[in-house]
Amino acid sequence: MNKIHENILPIIIGLTLLGVVGVALGGDAVKPFIVGPMLLLGFAAAGLTVFWLFRYVAIGKTDARTRVDELPPRVQAFAVYVLGQARVVREFGGFLHFFIFWGFLVLQVETFEYFIRGFYGDFRFGMLMGQAPYHVTLFLQDVFGMLVFLAILIAFVRRVVLKPDHVPLSNDALVILGLIGGLMITKFLAHGAEIAYYPAGLAAGELGWNPSWTPVALATSYLLAGGPLPAEAADTGAAWLKVVYGVNYMLHIGIVVFFANYIPRGKHLHLLGAMPNVFFKKLEPIGTVYPIDFENEEAETFGAAKIEDLTWKQLLDTYACTECGRCEHYCPAFNTGKELNPMMIIHKLKDHIKEKGQRVYKEGKPDEYPPLAGGIISKEELMACTTCGACVANCPVFIEHVDTIIDMRRYLVLTEADISPEVTRTFKNIENASNPWGVPASKRADWAEGLDIPLLSELGRVPDYLFWVGCAGSFDDRQKKVTKATAKILRAAGVDFAILGPEEGCTGDPARRIGNEYLYYMQAQQNVETLNGYKITKIITTCPHCFHTMGKEYAQLGGHYEVVHHTKLLNDLLRQGRIKVRAMSKSIAYHDSCYIGRWNEDYDNPREALAQIPGVMVREMEWNRRKALCCGAGGGQMWMEEHHGKRVNLHRADMAIATQADALVVNCPFCMTMLTDGLAQRDNDMPTMDLAEVVADHLIESAATSAPGPDPAE
Repeated sequence: MNKIHENILPIIIGLTLLGVVGVALGGDAVKPFIVGPMLLLGFAAAGLTVFWLFRYVAIGKTDARTRVDELPPRVQAFAVYVLGQARVVREFGGFLHFFIFWGFLVLQVETFEYFIRGFYGDFRFGMLMGQAPYHVTLFLQDVFGMLVFLAILIAFVRRVVLKPDHVPLSNDALVILGLIGGLMITKFLAHGAEIAYYPAGLAAGELGWNPSWTPVALATSYLLAGGPLPAEAADTGAAWLKVVYGVNYMLHIGIVVFFANYIPRGKHLHLLGAMPNVFFKKLEPIGTVYPIDFENEEAETFGAAKIEDLTWKQLLDTYACTECGRCEHYCPAFNTGKELNPMMIIHKLKDHIKEKGQRVYKEGKPDEYPPLAGGIISKEELMACTTCGACVANCPVFIEHVDTIIDMRRYLVLTEADISPEVTRTFKNIENASNPWGVPASKRADWAEGLDIPLLSELGRVPDYLFWVGCAGSFDDRQKKVTKATAKILRAAGVDFAILGPEEGCTGDPARRIGNEYLYYMQAQQNVETLNGYKITKIITTCPHCFHTMGKEYAQLGGHYEVVHHTKLLNDLLRQGRIKVRAMSKSIAYHDSCYIGRWNEDYDNPREALAQIPGVMVREMEWNRRKALCCGAGGGQMWMEEHHGKRVNLHRADMAIATQADALVVNCPFCMTMLTDGLAQRDNDMPTMDLAEVVADHLIESAATSAPGPDPAE
């Protein structure tokens, strides 16, 4: 069986050619002797290949999540993103895939009918379902067959002639297009030959259907023989049409069986992996990084040192990749010449899984393999990631690239201690002073001197909100202005709030994203103890990274808080009339930060807030919302050096300059730093401002009374 399995593709080709010759010379009588072995051997070999592929996936770690919980949302996701192809059709090439996908589903009825005809030549499903539903089925097959054929032609022209960026052209892709095109051509030639051969008067008899329900096949019959032949010609001069039917029937069966074996062996494995990958998608809040169990005494390493250290879902991700190129197209690292290509990371892992699985788990040959991080995937690739989520948000099949990259980073950082000097310094600063700059914690509230802002430790009660200032808001001179502007607005609106001051610490976000999960754990645990000790439930912050970490990830450590980003709060206060602003005449380019936009899917609150300021005109950058380009600071890049290619912040600054706006508005302290520097390096005088500064600078009155007002979030 192994020899047959290894050589199944040439065996199928040989059986197909034998069948073609057989039906041409001997007619239908030879079909069972060819179709039977072809289906038996072909699908047995395909099934064996698929078994081993998914056996390799099973070597991954048991996922802490069952992935079969909460069935209703999983079924809904399958319906929307698999059957509805909702993410696929976001871009032009996706519409081609939509028609090809649905064409394949509809045409499966015909495929099974062809299989049965190999043994019962006159079989039609109309015998079972009746003529009316059978005619509807035939009509759908005919129409979808033509749509698939047209989609294949367009896809071929698009890949070979137009060659759009980030759409890879490979021999494998051309083979797949050729196979699908071959299926459609043989389908229509076989149907057309049947229609032309059988007399029109026998449509409901020998033919088995009314040709008017299959307009494309009917048109093909006219190309072959001028349409359905008269009855007297059917048994004499048109015998060659039966040969045309038989030959195309055998070719069609051969292509189907060849296709079934080619798919799991080639780069189009996604036809098997994508559907289960969507069903098992992450249901937890997007962007949530899973913790490491540091109490596991059996753990030899931390992070992903080998494929067995990844979960089975992360391994399944590699089988789901459609090679659409969207992840690399929107990746800030790839677009600026870094070594990172998220699509190639997935493909390198897939190739490694298949190679190692074949050698170790199938053949029992335990060869030595280099580690994943720093071996299969280079350190430069992994450390170039900004964790912006562009790959994840734009992937049509929900591959979780960032989770896998962070797991491999964890191995480099925690097990190999393979980190750069600047990252080492950042870790030491966080560990010793609880902030990346290393400024003493005693100076955290210095920005508030003279502003009469209460410290939580001195308040004696729990305020409506804790204002979480964050490291940048406390220590970075530019961001302190944003902090003061936010505090000014909160006071004007009558929001009851206080700050932690020296008791506030780094949330641990940069440590966690770089890969130092242990340092994150220590920081987060201390913050959760402090917040829970004060019985804090509601938090306001100006930092998207603090917002994301405390709101989504602190729950893993028992910290459950309602965290509000200041852009939403400002929008609520403006909409409720709690604050009012005077008109300004400015055009503004707005930059979506990754951790408010993609990871938390809030694109509207900042834009709605700007729209409530009279005279403001928002000019969107070329890439915005889900497609917005990262500023280049996320994933710990704020404290790393960019050693290759164009700087990410310069690439984004160029997009801002292209809008010719009067000002650039951001909502993140890291974006503020990166884009201010980027514009300065371009010698452009466009000011960079936070939304809070825009509102505070034009604040004219408040509708709030001296008593605290209602909760703006409600």
